[in-house]
This record gives sequence, C-alpha cells and structure tokens, in this order.
Amino acid sequence: MSAALEVRGLWKRYGSTVAVRDVHLTVERGQMYGLLGPNGSGKTTTLSCALGLLSASGGECRVLGEPATKLHRTKGKVGCVFDVPALLRGHTIRQNLRYQARLRGHGGGRQMSDALERVGLAGFEKRRSGGLSLGQEKRLAIAGAIMGQPELIVLDEPLSGLDPMGVRGMLRLLEELKADGQTLIISSHRLHEMQEILTHAAVILDGEVVKEAPLEDYLGKPGTWQIQVQKPEAAAKGLAGLGELVENPDGTWRIHAPGTPGEKIASALTESGAGLLHFAQERMGLQASFEALVDERRRARAATAKSGGAA
Repeated sequence: MSAALEVRGLWKRYGSTVAVRDVHLTVERGQMYGLLGPNGSGKTTTLSCALGLLSASGGECRVLGEPATKLHRTKGKVGCVFDVPALLRGHTIRQNLRYQARLRGHGGGRQMSDALERVGLAGFEKRRSGGLSLGQEKRLAIAGAIMGQPELIVLDEPLSGLDPMGVRGMLRLLEELKADGQTLIISSHRLHEMQEILTHAAVILDGEVVKEAPLEDYLGKPGTWQIQVQKPEAAAKGLAGLGELVENPDGTWRIHAPGTPGEKIASALTESGAGLLHFAQERMGLQASFEALVDERRRARAATAKSGGAA
C-alpha cells in the first residue's frame, strides 16, 4: 500500500525568495506525524504544496498514492484545516458543515452529529459562525475536516486559540482519530503537547527539513544511559573503561558512553553481578532535542560564513 503522503525534492520560490528548499518527507498510513518548526519556518507552505493547494516550483508530491495535482482523485479522502479557518461567517454551524460535506462529496446527517460531538460543539448547531470564539471556530473547522472519516487528516496549528481545557480535549480527539486508523499530519510549534501524541516528526527550519525520524529518536539522548543496580561497587567495576559513570541524587546512576552500544553496557552490568534493576536510554524531551537542532544549524551557518569570509 502506498504512503499517505510522499514529498520528493519540493521547492517553492516567490521570485528570488526561496520559501521551501528541497524538502523530502514520507508519512506512512496510520502515523500521527508532526511537521515541527517556529512560525515562518515553511510548515504551512510545505503542506499547501504537498496537498496540491499551492503550486510548487519543483519536486513531486503524492497524496494517498495519487499526484497532488490530481485533487479529484482523492476527493472525500483528505480533510485539512489551516491556521485561519475558512468559514461562512453569516451561516450557522450546521450550514457550514453541510457546505463542507457537499464540497467533499459525502453526506451530513449522522456524520455531522458525530463530528460536532467529538469536537465539543454538540448543541450549538444553530449558532452563527460569525459569533464564535477563536477556539470554537477552530473546532468547527476541524469538525468539517473529520466528517466522513477521511483517510488522511492534515491540521495546521490545531491547538492555537484553545484554552487549556480545549487543548486537552483536542489532544484526546487526535489520539482517538489515530486509534480509529486514520493518518494525521499536524503542523505545530507547540512541542510540549506534540511530544504526548506524535509517532513521527520532521523538524523544518528556514524552509529546510533538518531531521525526519520516529519520535523516540528525538527523545533519547545519544550515548547516555540511566542505571539502577543493587550493588553499585560491582557495577562500577563492570563498567570501567566503557564511559563516565555518575551517581544521581536519588541513588541511581548514569553512564555517558558515546559510541558504545547499549547492549554492550547492559551485558557488562549483567556479567558484573551488580543486580541490574533498571537500564534505559536517557530521555531529553522534544523541546530540548529541537533546541539542539536549532543550535547545530546556527553553528553550521556561522562556520560556513566564517569559511566564506576567510576565502
């Protein structure tokens, strides 16, 4: 089965300005995939081009196996919401959803009621969209996107405009959609919340993807391991020469051993007779991992500029 979204060598230029530069992405079906980056990094432009809503300057994009330019082939199979919801301001919530249903080629009725229930707008069907709060507007737009159970759901900054309770409710909804077997692509700069729900993520900076990987690859700190043993002295002897061993305030230990496979460290602990109770890669969090990528990019650019200046 083809991937839900494939992007190969995507470029987008506005005159002499490059907004997106040689982007490659693959979103497999069933993933909850995050496109992460600060405001202005190129997330929305990338998704707009990838879905065929904006013409690309170069590259190839496929949606559910079809060329992104052939929108009619995926009609009703893709639901998307961008940061500013496109609503009919003078119409009611129900009228907005009926219009969305006609555009996407599926019925309303029970599907509409289910969507409103899931986003927390049940009972508000007769309210005009022009009188909704920003958070309610966002939820209405998402209700339109999930009607008909599309195979792919793309949400641009779905948490913006929501209060803390609304954020929690939205995160629950996203997890429910994934549990239903739907594929989700979420563009966001809110890394703390994204860490709770994503399975995979790509970080985009200045229009370039600097990393694409499963979420776990962002959370593990390379070369550092957390250890809990019954006999610390035996562990210290067994790990001698493998890395730097440090005792934590809570009595556990950590070893920093870049380049040493975790299997080798675990084997050394087992053979030492230290009584291994816990062994796991140290986690650093999505925010810390993101900041490390930003710092790495800044240093690389500074080095390039210095080298060019020296030449």
